[in-house]
Amino acid sequence: MRTNLLAFAIGISAVAAGCYHDPCGACTTPGITTVPQMVAAPPTPGPRPSASASVADGPRQNGFDTKVRADFFDGLRGDSAALDRVVKVCEDTLAGQPNHTEAMVWHGAALIGRAGVAFRSGDAATGLALFAKGQGEMDRAVELDPTNLGVRIPRGAVSLVAAPFASEPIKTQLIQHGVADFEVGLAGQTPYFAKLSLHAREQLLYGLTDGYAALGDAAKAQAMFRRMTVDAAGSSLLARAKARAAGQAVAGPTPCQECHGR
Repeated sequence: MRTNLLAFAIGISAVAAGCYHDPCGACTTPGITTVPQMVAAPPTPGPRPSASASVADGPRQNGFDTKVRADFFDGLRGDSAALDRVVKVCEDTLAGQPNHTEAMVWHGAALIGRAGVAFRSGDAATGLALFAKGQGEMDRAVELDPTNLGVRIPRGAVSLVAAPFASEPIKTQLIQHGVADFEVGLAGQTPYFAKLSLHAREQLLYGLTDGYAALGDAAKAQAMFRRMTVDAAGSSLLARAKARAAGQAVAGPTPCQECHGR
């Protein structure tokens, strides 16, 4: 049981709000550090992601995420002071605007990041408490602001990447949340979807293909894969998406953490 919780917490702390979409514009290759490697040593802080890219390469370029994103990923790479700055920015914002949903969702993601640190140190009780609080805050943000892409996409990313590390019924619930969030994300970005970076397009479409397949909806998975071959032509994730759309399991790393964990 503890091993499953450890894998779950470390997995989501490594990629919280950093997968299946384009929060930093720095990603070029899909990948993820394995759980044993991460247990042995947290990621080494590396170059900060670009401060110019946003959750989507569209109208949201001045969203709240621009205030916290770089520090957030530095924090997941092992810079605890950076993660503390994320928490402070969010808490300062929430002190004046308790229902600021983007601050709420990022605060929840930061708590999930801290949960991973707690699990790595062997403090399972603290890790579980932080994860539960963080997830609750992200869910609350979605309840308050269900059409805000700056809320839905981060929660969706966390949910879809966390799901493989969870056991039922939580696993299915996370996938359902993630798919619903990305459906909103896809619909909301339709007017400018073609202008998004390839990374943004491939991550969103792959996330939906994988999510539908995991839920057993083969028709939707195949339809999303077909769209991906057109709207994300040239993506390195196409082979993986094709396998998932066919109902096949895929071996190896999930898309995301290599660039955010460097």
